Amino acid sequence: MLQDKYLPDFHFSEKHSIAIKKAPSAIWATADHMDFSGSWIIRMLFALRGMPARMTNLEGLQKGRFIRLEQRENEEIIIGLIGQFWKANGNLQQFDPKEFINWNQSDFLKATWNFKLIPEGSHTRLETETRVQCLDEKSLSRFRKYWFFIRPFSGLIRKEILRGIKKKVESSGSITRI
Repeated sequence: MLQDKYLPDFHFSEKHSIAIKKAPSAIWATADHMDFSGSWIIRMLFALRGMPARMTNLEGLQKGRFIRLEQRENEEIIIGLIGQFWKANGNLQQFDPKEFINWNQSDFLKATWNFKLIPEGSHTRLETETRVQCLDEKSLSRFRKYWFFIRPFSGLIRKEILRGIKKKVESSGSITRI
């Protein structure tokens, strides 16, 4: 699991999953090119957080300093983020994926967010997990307060993304966005 490679030690985590009646290969392209701009819930929550509309897809997230750390086709995608999330702009840092594991600057956090495909008989479980590691006691104290308020909304975004991917993959219509 890529989560254990990039962030084996963490202070906070949240995991969600959904069963999809398709093989991993049928889900991969949708998960890899997810576009959640069709979800008013996600657009609203992103706007409240001050995230621009362009960040409602994976490409936009990467422009916003959510860095794709690694992927294993038809298995898992992992994104990393370094910043001070309790600040209004998040103070998101620019970094190379190779720097993520050893980044250890005090007063910052490291976070990972993955999408993992797990075959289970006639369906595939699409799982997403977010992990956050605080790099010192000061950042732990600050993030704990932030997480108390943001966690329900963070979970809502992830559940909405999973439902959108499932709907798109399982439908026979021409849905272009989640």
